[in-house]
Amino acid sequence: MGCVGVIKKQTHTLTHPHPHPRPRRRSWKTVHNRYKSIPAQNYIARFRNYIAHQGTKRQKINNVDEYVYKKFLNAREKFLPVHDVDLCRWGLQAAKEYKIDNFRASSFWLLGFKTRHSICSRRITNIVTRHEVENAEVVQKSEIQFLKEYNSLKSKYLSHEILNTDQVGVEKELYSTRCLSFQAEKKTYMSIKSKHATTHCYTLQPTISLDGKVVGPILLCLQETQGKMDEQVKH
Repeated sequence: MGCVGVIKKQTHTLTHPHPHPRPRRRSWKTVHNRYKSIPAQNYIARFRNYIAHQGTKRQKINNVDEYVYKKFLNAREKFLPVHDVDLCRWGLQAAKEYKIDNFRASSFWLLGFKTRHSICSRRITNIVTRHEVENAEVVQKSEIQFLKEYNSLKSKYLSHEILNTDQVGVEKELYSTRCLSFQAEKKTYMSIKSKHATTHCYTLQPTISLDGKVVGPILLCLQETQGKMDEQVKH
């Protein structure tokens, strides 16, 4: 049993003595002889206060930290977006649960939390649908089955006879989701050519052989309603 466990056991004994027909107060000398690990008499009052308040403030703060981190892990495992306001909200929820009246989810606490857990702002590089997240296990099993079938069949074909094709979206206008600017400004703007171009893209579908060569034409899906490219697209 560790030191904390011993103290808890001792505290329980001191605060919950065995029933006695004529309860009597133990002298400090008697208590100290039985529990050598208690250094001074005032520690008994501190232990009782510790139990009454369900732990020390430091332990409660650690509980808040653990609570928020579990929430963060759960959200990111589901690929849900998490922002500073979410961490602060979870921190306040935990503080209420652990009865920390003077807890403030301040910028100082927020910075410390992110530093302890190596959390920082990151640019989103991949987007997945909720369906893909919920069916991740099914997709993984399908991938394993595909590779198993592929490995059993590839020896029957030459490398230039094994083809792979896939679609890829190409944005009409690429733009950065971050930039450096002044700290005091309320809004940070960035100029682009067209808002429509930042939310729409063309679709390319190349076919590549196992030996790394492009096979046939690259298919291009355009947003042309008349079935042909206009002069602006041609040029």
